[in-house]
Amino acid sequence: MEYGALVSVVVPIYNRAHLVPRVIGSILAQTYRNLDVVIVDDCSTDDIEGAVAALGDPRVRLIRRERNGGAGACRNTGIDAARADWIAFHDSDDYCTSDRIELSVRKLMELPEDYIGVYGVALFYAAGSETNYSQRQTFFLPKPTEQQLSGDLSARTEVGNMMNLPTILVRKAALNAAGPFDEKLRRNVDWDLCLRLTRQGKFGFVPEFLILCPNPIDPVIASAKVSRSTLQGARSFVRITRKLRRSGVKGPHLAAHYASAGRYLLRVGHPRLARRFLRGSIAQDMWKPRIWAHYLLSFTPKLHARLRKAS
Repeated sequence: MEYGALVSVVVPIYNRAHLVPRVIGSILAQTYRNLDVVIVDDCSTDDIEGAVAALGDPRVRLIRRERNGGAGACRNTGIDAARADWIAFHDSDDYCTSDRIELSVRKLMELPEDYIGVYGVALFYAAGSETNYSQRQTFFLPKPTEQQLSGDLSARTEVGNMMNLPTILVRKAALNAAGPFDEKLRRNVDWDLCLRLTRQGKFGFVPEFLILCPNPIDPVIASAKVSRSTLQGARSFVRITRKLRRSGVKGPHLAAHYASAGRYLLRVGHPRLARRFLRGSIAQDMWKPRIWAHYLLSFTPKLHARLRKAS
């Protein structure tokens, strides 16, 4: 990658016009100036057009979808519309550091040709008010305990995703080769893409905070987020686990994902389907007493619910 090359930043958005000045403003304030910012609106009912127009920046384009399709569908629309050979992603409630793109581009310039992209550190923090300030906590992704942070990350990604999508800068050709975002997923969309993307080539790591991700403390607000939905969690683990099985993944990694799908399915009231996934987990790795316990409790879902509530 040459310094100064155009970078397209894809931003899916839905009913967050009030966040545009700060969120999109953090992108436009980048030290790296050659940007193509593609905001894809998912049929919002607020004044997104007015909020974007108020930015007054010719680097920003607004594309409005005719049907609501979720973040994955918006990102696919944004990738198709992107003018650059290099794509970055940004969520509509995150903020990026002013040198996010700069650091990513400079890292890519150092790497061999078989590296298709880079990613960095995301800082997740509890967003609240003065009254619940004492409850604020933070954590990083990837975790400081990670053993491998760069190179061929395909095997690591099968365990779980450590690459926060809004920190990624990746070659558009690699995205096209990996295939589009799965529009049927509403949770773990990032992980599903990274499973396919890390098979296309190597990734470099930028050991700096690139993205700030607020998580609401208020349980009412938090429960409304798709990323916190237990039902969407169940659906995503069922779908992704089946994809992993078809791709040839076996052993403890697949067992863990089967178990996660089974536990989610129990929580959302599908004990029979949960048993199928818990049996699948046991078949891959039978020496897990807790999975056996969940499997046996799936025959008495009311007892499972009471025990879970008590814990």
